[in-house]
Amino acid sequence: MYNLYIGKTKNKLIPAIEQPFKTEEEFENYLMKTKDIFSDIFILKLQVNAGRDILDMVGIDKDNNIVIIENKNVQVTEDILPQILRYAIWAETNPDSIKAMWLESENRPMDVEIDWDKIDIRIIILAPSIKLTVPRLLQKINYNVELMEIKRFSTEDEQVILLNKLEEPSKVQHGVVRASEIYDRKYQMSRRNKQSVKEFFNIVEKIEKIIEKKKLKLDKKLNKYYVGFKFGFPLAFGVHWLGTKSFEIFFKVQPEQLSKFKKICPYDFKYDKNWKQVSIKYENINLKKLEKVFVWAYDSLAGE
Repeated sequence: MYNLYIGKTKNKLIPAIEQPFKTEEEFENYLMKTKDIFSDIFILKLQVNAGRDILDMVGIDKDNNIVIIENKNVQVTEDILPQILRYAIWAETNPDSIKAMWLESENRPMDVEIDWDKIDIRIIILAPSIKLTVPRLLQKINYNVELMEIKRFSTEDEQVILLNKLEEPSKVQHGVVRASEIYDRKYQMSRRNKQSVKEFFNIVEKIEKIIEKKKLKLDKKLNKYYVGFKFGFPLAFGVHWLGTKSFEIFFKVQPEQLSKFKKICPYDFKYDKNWKQVSIKYENINLKKLEKVFVWAYDSLAGE
């Protein structure tokens, strides 16, 4: 059992009591209300009929992946593996069903273009606990599967969510290597304007220096269409490709935070309510003038 304490003052710790979700329905409703957890995912539909299975959530992410989210209110064991395979195969063989959900969605993001003839699958499993053998066995499955442990704690006046992303052990085992795409500079050079790629990664490196200077505890994630800086699972900010030559800097901002953002951001921006994201097109931007914005975006997630 986890023991969690919240430091209210230097000399006093407040105990937070673990508060498990009573049912899977309560768990799912909580996740939908707390969408910061899925900051890079646009949810298309809940409870999708997929033959012998019902998919809890189906969505599209900023990297144009079909995202299937499975919410478990019990410990996840090896029994999840056949289920994951069925989900992935269903998504690959039923792109028309997912496309219909996309077209029927009134508020779908207009900046995402999907190649329905060549879709990638991303599966997320959320549960209060996951057996340690599961990430090891996932090496046998050639799909992008993310395992997230999520626990809820409460004090008298607030709730705390504890997220733990389980990483797979080494992908090299018994001489077998599972192939995966690395979306690094070399990958982007082969697909985009070479000078733009140099500028893109130059900006990424400058942002990394700001993160180091300000001691922000963020992880960099290279994706097909963007480089994101994450606080655990949620995104804080990043750099996103708009085409083969242009790109933009983005910050995750909730609607109620927009007025504050306007006061500290020195540049014009556009707001996408679907992604809850502010975007600033990169055109002669001085990143030093955005240092306060990077720190603010981090503090908004870290609760500082």
